[in-house]
Amino acid sequence: MNIGVKVRPPVDSVTQQGTRVARTLKASGWMYSSRSLVFVWAVLIAHTFGIETYGTYAMSFAAGSLLGVPLDSYFTTRGPRVTRDVFLRERTTRAIFGFTLIMAGVIAWPFSLVGGFAIIKAGSDVAFQAARSSLIRDGQPDRAQRSDAIRQVLGMVMGSSYLLLAHHPDIGLAAALYLTGTALPVLLGLQSMTHARPSFPEINTRSFVILGESVLGVAYVHVEVLLLGATGHAAQAGYYSFGATVVWSLAALGQSFGTTFHSDLRASRGHVSAGPQLRTGFVLAGATGTVLAVLSASLWAVGADSSLWVTFGLLAPVSFLRTLSSVATVVLVLQHRDRFRLVVTAVSLTVKVGVLLLLRDLGEPGAAIAFLCADLVMSGAYATAVYGDLTRRTSAA
Repeated sequence: MNIGVKVRPPVDSVTQQGTRVARTLKASGWMYSSRSLVFVWAVLIAHTFGIETYGTYAMSFAAGSLLGVPLDSYFTTRGPRVTRDVFLRERTTRAIFGFTLIMAGVIAWPFSLVGGFAIIKAGSDVAFQAARSSLIRDGQPDRAQRSDAIRQVLGMVMGSSYLLLAHHPDIGLAAALYLTGTALPVLLGLQSMTHARPSFPEINTRSFVILGESVLGVAYVHVEVLLLGATGHAAQAGYYSFGATVVWSLAALGQSFGTTFHSDLRASRGHVSAGPQLRTGFVLAGATGTVLAVLSASLWAVGADSSLWVTFGLLAPVSFLRTLSSVATVVLVLQHRDRFRLVVTAVSLTVKVGVLLLLRDLGEPGAAIAFLCADLVMSGAYATAVYGDLTRRTSAA
């Protein structure tokens, strides 16, 4: 980034702010519809096969994210930054990567259900992100989330129909039907994704920084579930997975809002005044934290297990912090501050793992405390970096 050239950031009018908020609310409506279907699907699996089987399923789901998200991270980060021509070529490459993973998962499925599921999920996620990447680049999170909702509806209908109608359902077939449904929109959109010739991703220091931050970021999302399962507490992993899923779903509201500023941030070279306002970020974060607090109180009122409502109560402030950092992350990406995000993610992950190991005997509440401690570090660092000095223009790392 040329720090010698002053770029005057665009100023949002009241009408523009209203449009952004409306678009964010539409995106949230589609997103929560989609995430609620995923949640219902998880409940259906747990009800049909037991919480331990669901815990194993959640672990394989997490493993799929650990594989797919890092492979897609380069494109996700570069998408809002690069020219349209470069974006289209890299989108084709992105789609090819996704379909290659899907085929590898199909081959692995007969040998390992967990491994095959994880690989196919990773591939379908990469290909799907390619399919809707132009919407995200252009600041249209509402349309992007609508496509994800359609995807989840198809997977949910196919998988749940089998579970509800079969006399002796099999978890492998149920998972396969779910994945088939979620892959259909990707197959239908293949033609539109491959009209530009593919270009091989550039390999440089920044590429490895982006990859490293993504790997650590995915580990940050799923480490609690994986560690709880690895220590022989599959049931605890399953219960905690429900709460964590709610947090990450609610926090995506902040990311959707930040996405609506992509064009302005790109034009202003990441100037913070062209991005989402801190006040609006606090409002969104407060709303998501309140949802978790209400859920915790509701679980307590109906006499749920204490570890469950305590976990949700601890996750309430986490939801606030995570939403706020999701807003700030969008600005940091457009400022090209990849090294900074790498360092912060590494420190936060270390804190999360360390606290979790110390409190592993507490089960789900211990995992929630670890999440809270780690997010205090990450959200504090991100918010300070973006909003600490609103007059400072940050150059690329």
